[in-house]
Amino acid sequence: MINVSEPEYILLKQFIENHCGIVLENGKEYLIETRLSELAKEVGAVSFQDFHLKAKSDKSGHLRERIIDAMTTNETSWFRDKSAWEYLKMVAVPALIDRMIKGEMVRIWSAAASTGQEAYSLAMLFYEILQYRGKLNYLHRLEILGTDISSSALTTARLGRFDTIAIQRGLPKDKQSRFFKKSDNHWEIIPEIKKLVSFKEFNLQNSFMSLGLFDMILCRYASIYFSEQFKTDLFSKFARALKHKGDVLLLGATESLRGISNSFDIEYYQNAMINLKK
Repeated sequence: MINVSEPEYILLKQFIENHCGIVLENGKEYLIETRLSELAKEVGAVSFQDFHLKAKSDKSGHLRERIIDAMTTNETSWFRDKSAWEYLKMVAVPALIDRMIKGEMVRIWSAAASTGQEAYSLAMLFYEILQYRGKLNYLHRLEILGTDISSSALTTARLGRFDTIAIQRGLPKDKQSRFFKKSDNHWEIIPEIKKLVSFKEFNLQNSFMSLGLFDMILCRYASIYFSEQFKTDLFSKFARALKHKGDVLLLGATESLRGISNSFDIEYYQNAMINLKK
């Protein structure tokens, strides 16, 4: 493993923040050493200063993408946070289904999709509620977009194939047997659910214009890694990307808009904080 000096850490810390918004705090030098040492050796760098120079001079952007990929946490699970999913099941998704039945296209954005569990969880929830109401014929009016900055995470998401460890993280047994098929040592999501979700590599620092407008946005456990200024800009862009007053931005249980954004009203459902566009 290559050791990182304080000046090298500052250089790489700034490089990572500039290109993906992730802020590394002081004392996180071990993250650079453990996650980037092998990549540095692979490209022939003899030090992290040399590695930084190679990354800056790489006009293809390929090395930059691999650095960002290595530094992305990609922590996720199925139906993460009980209160949030109870709100989605009992309030948000039924309201969006009503829009679909009235003839609207409903678009949902999972803005830090990682390996796809959140987006697929949403698809399963919509499917179950529509089936219960005898309205599965309205599924064509649903679009779920999952985006992430990590290309390797999105490869897994697009395949819809998960190993036993990933499957067991939060997925109820009834949904596992209903919506997945066993294939060797993996579980593959059924086509009826898979076709409801598309995935796209996307950097939240970029303009949202190319993505269009949404009826609901989930960006959960991503902003905790961003600077205060980036969060302020990000939440303003999220507000503009929502179609209607009262549309939902759902964050992680440890995240809050208080003191950062005035674009949303905050309500609570059980222990879940719900952000509604003003």
